[in-house]
Amino acid sequence: MGALMMFLLLLAMVPAFSAANVGAVQTNLSGYAICVDAGHGGKDPGAIGAKGVKEKDINLAIALKVAKLLEEDGAKVILTRDGDYFVTLSGRVQIANSHHCDIFISIHANSGPSSASGFEVYHYYGSYRGNLLATYVDQEIAKLIPLKNRGVKEAGFYVIKYTHMPAILIETGFVTNSYDASILTNENYQWKYAYAVLHGVQRYFGVPVHDPVPTVTGIRFADHGGYFRVVVDLSHSTRYETFYYYYGYYLVIEVPNATLENLGWSSDGTWQYTETGSSSVPYIYATEYGETVYVVLVLSSPYSDYRSFTLENPYRIVVDIYP
Repeated sequence: MGALMMFLLLLAMVPAFSAANVGAVQTNLSGYAICVDAGHGGKDPGAIGAKGVKEKDINLAIALKVAKLLEEDGAKVILTRDGDYFVTLSGRVQIANSHHCDIFISIHANSGPSSASGFEVYHYYGSYRGNLLATYVDQEIAKLIPLKNRGVKEAGFYVIKYTHMPAILIETGFVTNSYDASILTNENYQWKYAYAVLHGVQRYFGVPVHDPVPTVTGIRFADHGGYFRVVVDLSHSTRYETFYYYYGYYLVIEVPNATLENLGWSSDGTWQYTETGSSSVPYIYATEYGETVYVVLVLSSPYSDYRSFTLENPYRIVVDIYP
């Protein structure tokens, strides 16, 4: 343990500053309840666009991505639907009101003549908080989506009229415009819409705009004879670094801007650690320090060769050590 404590002492010498150091400033969306409403569904396809594109499918795809990002940033998310089924307008309102949500976000797509294009964000007539939320979301969409910004507008749509909290309705684009439809059905752009909504919501609640902080949810390992494999499970994709420490006897996996869950291992209050039963990597240690997670693999032979790579769905960092 002595070298590991020295490792932390060396880290402590590096100055750090983050929003978490500033009084009671909230750094994520924890504590907020947000209702995300995917318009239409089931027997109600919504607008039908070019090549048979159905609005209900686009709405759900974007809404689920919005919900995922909001949850990853700590919010409690209530969905009015999470599949292809019908929910009445009054049912959607009842879901949001009964859960006492802080805000309501309805996802839709528009229709019109083939020349009509662009996105717009609605709030209820005269709603100051609704206008504020709509403005932030509209501005963030404009940063990421290459469509005409038709602006923030007022309307009396049922779901933004009868919800008891600030509410917006996003028209993400026109399914009846071939270019808009190509954006709306593209999964990469659907994620961009989701990140735009996340950032707009963060601005509304006074939270610094950021992408969700990944969490190390588990660390698994196995000795395969010719190599020892360590798998670091994370909540979503992120960058990482690997390096040797202490004369090559420690291999460190560094995950910046991340948090570490309880792994169920032994703990000395600073490090979580476990024995592996392998002669090539007998111990693994993990800690969260200065908003960075460190996973330390104790090597029986210094500077053992290794290969690291990532896998998606779910996101994993994989390190193979060759003793």
